Amino acid sequence: MKRITFILSMIYFFLSSCTTTKPLVSDISPTEVTDLKLLEPFSYISMIKKGNRGEIDDSISSESRQLVIKVIEDFKPKIPLTGEIILSDTTVRNNLEKEFETLIRTAERTKSISNLKITPVIDKVLEANNVRFGLITVTTGFTRIKGNYGKQVVKGAGLAILTLGMYYQTPIKAYSTVYAMIVDSKQDNVSFFRKSFLQDKEPLDESTLVKQYRDIFKGYFLPE
Repeated sequence: MKRITFILSMIYFFLSSCTTTKPLVSDISPTEVTDLKLLEPFSYISMIKKGNRGEIDDSISSESRQLVIKVIEDFKPKIPLTGEIILSDTTVRNNLEKEFETLIRTAERTKSISNLKITPVIDKVLEANNVRFGLITVTTGFTRIKGNYGKQVVKGAGLAILTLGMYYQTPIKAYSTVYAMIVDSKQDNVSFFRKSFLQDKEPLDESTLVKQYRDIFKGYFLPE
């Protein structure tokens, strides 16, 4: 999941600097989505220390995960969230991570959730907790160490001078991508899926995530 979701977010920053995809919804009305539990959130944030290449940083990814939980909690009661399901079993957690990847990749590829069935571990986790609806969240992106961005801007400007402006591209300072999906254990399908991606916005900035989740749920749980 780390590698694949990060690649997906990198692809999209070439397309737009600020976008929320069209929501994919089932025939279940938002008013029917009650007792929604946040499933184990996953975050994969890369740190760029040198040049323009980064590596997934476990520490800031963990920080991002905690920030996601806080931001989503702060949306209550506008979002009918009634708690979280955090797993202590590593095997179940790893399997859940793989199934999140499968559902997100399928929704991304097909641009549809009409025939998208929830996977076995997700179904078992929800049923074991007597919950019908689960909220899946995955966050990817990158940030830079202090001073790295300025150096890359200077290098780019120097290259532009040498090539008479033919090969100049301003480096991207940071990037944040959020995937959100609601799964329904009663109907064994997906009720909602949407993604937000922001260029030059820090993925560890609370205001960035607040904006992204507000945009994601706008027109569904939140007013337009």
